[in-house]
Amino acid sequence: MTYSQRATHTAASSDITYLEYQIGQTEEHLKEAEEVIEVKKQQLEQHRSSTSQDREAHKEVEIQLIDDIAQQQTVVEVIRKRLSELDEELTLLGD
Repeated sequence: MTYSQRATHTAASSDITYLEYQIGQTEEHLKEAEEVIEVKKQQLEQHRSSTSQDREAHKEVEIQLIDDIAQQQTVVEVIRKRLSELDEELTLLGD
């Protein structure tokens, strides 16, 4: 739906504008979550390449980083699902 078409449908127009805003916000959250994963992966890579005297502490840090990455990947999946739902809603309103 073009802008001029939205402008003639005021109720739908505000809904579409709001959904577009939500999609933009959700895309930003997705980008941030993906960046966190990349940082954690880099930290894990650096950690694995470092040597440590205390093997137990070294292993605990590695496990924590792996857990953090897994949790963040779950967050990314949830955000992607929400983004898909918003896109679907926008498509329905546009019809």
